[in-house]
Amino acid sequence: MTVISRRIIVPAQGKAEAALAQAKSLAEQATHAGTKTRLFKVIMGEDAGNLEMFVRFENFQDGINGFQTLAASASVNSARAQLEGGNVQSISGPYVYRTVFGEPTAQPVLVQRQYQISRANLQAAIAMLPDAKAAFSAGTGMTAVVPVFAPEMDRLAINYYMDSLQVLGKELDENAMSPAFQNVVAKAAQLGTLISGRVLVVV
Repeated sequence: MTVISRRIIVPAQGKAEAALAQAKSLAEQATHAGTKTRLFKVIMGEDAGNLEMFVRFENFQDGINGFQTLAASASVNSARAQLEGGNVQSISGPYVYRTVFGEPTAQPVLVQRQYQISRANLQAAIAMLPDAKAAFSAGTGMTAVVPVFAPEMDRLAINYYMDSLQVLGKELDENAMSPAFQNVVAKAAQLGTLISGRVLVVV
């Protein structure tokens, strides 16, 4: 299991580049503080244009220790204060999730599909994930996460990790449209509702 902290950064109108530079500084300071931090930009789908910072921990104890370390870091607090200084519309989080399938990879392109699902159906949905993974090439990473501390608790987010946008296009053409994957999607629709899809890239 991996624990993931998520912050959502919405740039102010006309301030996207300045917000990105300051968000990068915050992510760099968080990394210097000893955390496994990556900054993404949403480039397609829901929340396009937003920035999201993910911090990965080995378990909840590691996560609590990391949270306290970041809170005590003067450089992290300074970078956060600068980010909050007028170039962003809002910053939300941290929200916390845990993996229920797979482990995150270092690949720079992330496709997320989010389902609204009853906890009563969650284990049946998780049992289908190996079939979804098998429908893609071996180079495509995959995880699924559920919320632990978040505004919406009835969610299952499925993440596909790829090496480039070119690979994403190839996977969509050759595998996402395949009967094998579409069969999994049809079965998943009986357990929950697909409510969003998006593409993020490391920045």
